[in-house]
Amino acid sequence: MEKKNLVPQLGIFLKKDTAYLILAGSFALLTVVTIISACKFGSYLLPDTIGYFKITIGFSDALASLSPFYPFLLSNFPLSLIPLFDRVLFLSLITSVLAIYLLYRIATHADRNEGVIFFSFGISLFSWWSFRVLGSAHADSVFYLMVLVWLYIFIWPDKEDNHYFPAMAVLSALMIWVKLNALFLIPLLLIWILIDRNWGWSIVIGSMIASWALFQWVIPENILQFHLTEQVAGKQGLITHLGLFYENLASWMQVTLGLVISDTLSQLIPKPVTFIMGLGWAFFLTAYLLMNKNKRENKTYQLLLFGVVYTLCFLAFQQWSGYREVNYRTLFPYLLVISWATWITLIRLNQKKIMILLAICISGHTMVGHGLLWQRKDVASLTLAKEFHQSEVRKNIEGVLEEGHLEIRTDAPEKLMLSFVDLQVLPIQPGNLFMEGKNYPLSEEEKLREREQALESLLSGKAVIVLFNADEFWEQVAESADVASIVDDRVMILSLSYLP
Repeated sequence: MEKKNLVPQLGIFLKKDTAYLILAGSFALLTVVTIISACKFGSYLLPDTIGYFKITIGFSDALASLSPFYPFLLSNFPLSLIPLFDRVLFLSLITSVLAIYLLYRIATHADRNEGVIFFSFGISLFSWWSFRVLGSAHADSVFYLMVLVWLYIFIWPDKEDNHYFPAMAVLSALMIWVKLNALFLIPLLLIWILIDRNWGWSIVIGSMIASWALFQWVIPENILQFHLTEQVAGKQGLITHLGLFYENLASWMQVTLGLVISDTLSQLIPKPVTFIMGLGWAFFLTAYLLMNKNKRENKTYQLLLFGVVYTLCFLAFQQWSGYREVNYRTLFPYLLVISWATWITLIRLNQKKIMILLAICISGHTMVGHGLLWQRKDVASLTLAKEFHQSEVRKNIEGVLEEGHLEIRTDAPEKLMLSFVDLQVLPIQPGNLFMEGKNYPLSEEEKLREREQALESLLSGKAVIVLFNADEFWEQVAESADVASIVDDRVMILSLSYLP
């Protein structure tokens, strides 16, 4: 198919229809607020962030729970030429720019409505759930980009090209080294072979199996291997299995509804309601795929097949492992294709009013999300950690640390954890406990117990306490003869006092 220059098409499109102008305005608005948030905060800081930083600077123990390709990019040319914090920000910028370029390439393959496709797909790309993966995650953002490339090659270009299957084989094999979620492509392609009757896909499947075997040989103690051998859920009874299925399916539907009304509002819908809706939605998607399997060239069909197989594999794995980590970050490949399939269907049916309503809903809750984010002062962000890393406070903490110190206890771990990757950086009074893929709130009694453990670590000489907002309890501790105290720019640093 002949590729077109999209720029003149966009100009004609904007002049032609005032209604569609709202799509362009929504896309432009979301682009601006995304840029502001990205510049203000950078990537989010998660426990995985420490692992990626450790791998990048040479500590390989984190490979047991993380995949290696992302830190490989950070530690090699040309990113190795710039400071580590800036590498993450720069790589995030690259993935976002390439994602927009891919949307442009997809739009150029359309027979008509090129501008509509570009703007509507772009609204999905910069919506609240997508921004928090593509613009704020780490390896997930690279995997997101590779999913975009995979879908582009799978659906839009000429499959008769001699380089088609080798390109897909290389891309699919590489994706395993970024996120092990890519293994779902194996059952997807097995199903696609039965539908498409093109055995060229066996080359892609073979490359993925070989890549997984090599990955397993290089990193035998990886996160997937841990789950497959532990079989946590396999040790539980039928009632527990049913409860896990109920919760995960209900959460899956809540996340799906978050495409339109935000995942915060969707969490307010009672789980029994979303569970029933989830059963209905799953039945509809499965029935559509079974009844339309002869329409394999239909782009909507290909997108929905991708999303359904990913969801089935993901939920089956959650059921197997006993996990409940069903959220936008784990489901973003499914959310991406569902949103695209929705836009394509509305464009084909010429449902302009529904498209405008959808664009307003997505833009509205995304703008609210960014607005609330800008007002927060406790965002665990890369820019915050970078600012601390360059501060005098960090140097003072380093001056207090000795060989016997194994950990830092603090009320702001997100500020310190990337500056002291060789130590444990623990919260003094954590609000939540992450278990089986979900955060569970701690009681006041449990929080106080954590505080007592922090005090015990301090007095045993194992920990240094760093407090950005010291309360009365720690101010009294600082007055103890057994404790050395330093206050720098309202930051209190406590350590065991070694008297002569």
